Amino acid sequence: MKVDQPGIVPRPAPDRPLTKAQETFRNLLARVESLREANDAEEEKLDATLSFFVAEIVPRIAKQTALQKDLVRALAPHVNKTFFPHRQERLEMKELVQEFLSEIAKTEKGLTDADLREIYGIVHTSGYDEYERKTLATVKESLAKMFAEAGLVADFSELESAASEAEFMAKAEELIARVRKIKEAELEAANCGQAGHHSSDDEQLRAAEEFRKRSIANIYKQLARVLHPDLERDSERQKQKVQLMQELTVAFHQNDLHTLLRLQMEWIENEGGDIARLTEEKLRVYNEVLGGQVDGLEKRLRNLVFHPRYRPVVTWNLRLPEVINVPDKARELDDRIAIIEHAVQLIAASNTADDVRTAIAPLRPAPPYHSIG
Repeated sequence: MKVDQPGIVPRPAPDRPLTKAQETFRNLLARVESLREANDAEEEKLDATLSFFVAEIVPRIAKQTALQKDLVRALAPHVNKTFFPHRQERLEMKELVQEFLSEIAKTEKGLTDADLREIYGIVHTSGYDEYERKTLATVKESLAKMFAEAGLVADFSELESAASEAEFMAKAEELIARVRKIKEAELEAANCGQAGHHSSDDEQLRAAEEFRKRSIANIYKQLARVLHPDLERDSERQKQKVQLMQELTVAFHQNDLHTLLRLQMEWIENEGGDIARLTEEKLRVYNEVLGGQVDGLEKRLRNLVFHPRYRPVVTWNLRLPEVINVPDKARELDDRIAIIEHAVQLIAASNTADDVRTAIAPLRPAPPYHSIG
């Protein structure tokens, strides 16, 4: 936090304690500063996790998927009565192949290899084409319901143009995101509409908004006059003012009152002024706007983990979002890859059912534990 830096927040004097409005102003400035730092830190942490995921996890997942395909192809010829005469063992083998096919389809959003689709039909009671048709129909049904709830007419023309199941699912995700944005905008508009129900309230709100805009404009104009680099003769100070002027202009266009106030208070202090220049009327408006900034920054901090950008590195634990530990995930994948790779090599060199059983033993779930007594 930067609350103790000169010029950023008002400080009381022995003969001039802060008023309630000034104290609120001071606290809000500090809170905005703290939340900005917290947002930056959280975003930096999530970006670092995502970068590690892209650089280290994605290649491992691709390698694991390729090995899973090799394993399925190696196991498929052995799922028959000749190799495994016991029915229960054949069922367990089929379930193992089904599990790997499911993981492959989940990673690649469908089975695109023709031979894997054929194997799917062998280990299931129906072909993959039928499963794919039912899956896409279910997705369409869910989308239609979402459109109806949002009061929109469902348009699936984009989905019909998809050339593959993976493209279909990607387009479906885009449609879902679009509907969610529309619903969020409607909710925001509804909340804003509830701000006032009487004409007098509306007039007060409009007046307060006009005063807020004038305050921001006045601060900008006031600072632009004293910070404009063209009015500075000293070359070093001129460079400083170029940077300050850029910061000032960006803050003005973004309606960033916090930065404008920080620059204004730094200027007041540098010019030998005092906090008295911030009248109670100004402080009332500033506090209202800063309170809105606090709400917005708190909401952003809460929702940052839900941003679609970070979806690959976020899982759900007891209905709560949880950022994955990417180094642990990398080690877990390395172990899994080594086991699958070894199994593929053993099956390729196998001659008996016992060889296959030995190869897949580490990949099968452990038997349930039964206590004695």
